Amino acid sequence: MRRYLYSCDSSKLPRINYDVLIIGSGIAGLYASLHIDPSLKCAVITKVDLENSNSWLAQGGIAAVIAPDDKFESHVEDTLKAGAGLCDENAVRVLVEEGPQNIKELIELNVPFDTNPEGELQITREGGHSCRRIVHCGGDATGRETTRRLGEIALERKNVSVLFRTYLIDILTDNGKAYGALVYDNEPKILVAPNIIISTGGIGNLYNYTTNPRGAVGDGIASAERAGAVIENMEMVQFHPTTLISPQHSDRLFLISEAVRGEGGILKNHQGEAFMRDVHPMKDLAPRDIVTRAILAELKRTGETNVFLDVSSMTDEFFSKRFPTIYGECQHFGINVPKDMIPVRPAQHYLMGGIKTDINGMTNIDGLYACGECACTGIHGANRLASNSVLECLVFGRRAARHICASNRSLNRDEVLDFDTFVEGRDVGIGEAAEVRRVIRDTMTEYANAVRTTAGIKKGYDIIAGILEKYESVALHSPAAYEIYNMAESAMMVFRGAMARKESVGAHYLVD
Repeated sequence: MRRYLYSCDSSKLPRINYDVLIIGSGIAGLYASLHIDPSLKCAVITKVDLENSNSWLAQGGIAAVIAPDDKFESHVEDTLKAGAGLCDENAVRVLVEEGPQNIKELIELNVPFDTNPEGELQITREGGHSCRRIVHCGGDATGRETTRRLGEIALERKNVSVLFRTYLIDILTDNGKAYGALVYDNEPKILVAPNIIISTGGIGNLYNYTTNPRGAVGDGIASAERAGAVIENMEMVQFHPTTLISPQHSDRLFLISEAVRGEGGILKNHQGEAFMRDVHPMKDLAPRDIVTRAILAELKRTGETNVFLDVSSMTDEFFSKRFPTIYGECQHFGINVPKDMIPVRPAQHYLMGGIKTDINGMTNIDGLYACGECACTGIHGANRLASNSVLECLVFGRRAARHICASNRSLNRDEVLDFDTFVEGRDVGIGEAAEVRRVIRDTMTEYANAVRTTAGIKKGYDIIAGILEKYESVALHSPAAYEIYNMAESAMMVFRGAMARKESVGAHYLVD
């Protein structure tokens, strides 16, 4: 594996100095930026804009112990149970116990949570939770409203600069310490900083069918691996049971939130049978990996391409107000909810593994942190509990920022070393990059899906290994070229983890 993607002599590149770099502009990155001391110069780097992130698309809500009849131990138990024995219990307790105070802080920041007529937070339930503990915004637009508000505040902060359309190429290190990042915004440049937070999201676009935006290709995770960070549990890829089946296929599938089942939606096959009642005691609110496999088994048994989500127990007024985004999308495709059933099937949704961190978001590299979906904090184990993801962004984004402020880490910029990454050879053309991207996505969809075989994993591994070998010594000079290498590297991590894990557990399910 190559150490650097870009082929250059670093001494010739422009340099800009910061105290903190935050790579990624979803909820984790933006919330972290708001907890950086105002005396520190901070840059938030995003390769597109604030609207192109998994955070923006998050529908369900944020899980936290807020209801009077809820308890920390209950949330901890539900998380550990969903994680199938692979969670870090200490990290889970940090997540759960710090959840309520982060929700309180969002309220103080005027994030528009939904309330009842009495002004109290509306709280709903989702799969795997033993009681109602999910707060939400805009009905089913929690991610959008939270990201928008945090972005507004970040853009007003005098010490925070948001660098749009800036692509991370590599994390720079020296003697086990991070000292900056090589980025590209029409030209390559070096951003020098002693503190770096990676919050770049997941790997959804390694698959043909995903709820993730196009940019979710694992570039932050791949750059961290090249820098020497420990990566863990990459084989744990979560597939959401219910994405909308529509006549128009696109790179991103529309998610039908788990909260719809939390409000009474029932999965049914083409014969109108509620098949989850015979699968799990929690029926339609079983953990996601179980519901996903049950749907896939039903599709295999019947030969159909989808099942249905029956939402007829809700009134039109309730459904349209509680799930306005879903209501509008269904109406757009001629699905007259809640009278009509919604055609759904599973698709890739979330990554439980990633860059290994401690409870402060710190990696094994001094000065390098990770939070959000790209991080492996130990919270999710083998299967993420619904709506713990945004909570994780908040809790560990804030923890990482506070740890940076307390560490008072500095950098002697005169001692920052130049590095030579020159690689001879051709660059990668747009057409070639598109073809490699297609091969990677086909390979992941076929061999690293929700149901796997040992032989399939090995075959997928060999295909991706061939791609990485081909581009090991090829000059890369464009975001399209960086992206396909990052995709291949991230795919290799998934297959490598799947080969090493011999038993079925959670999202890693072997039929043989």
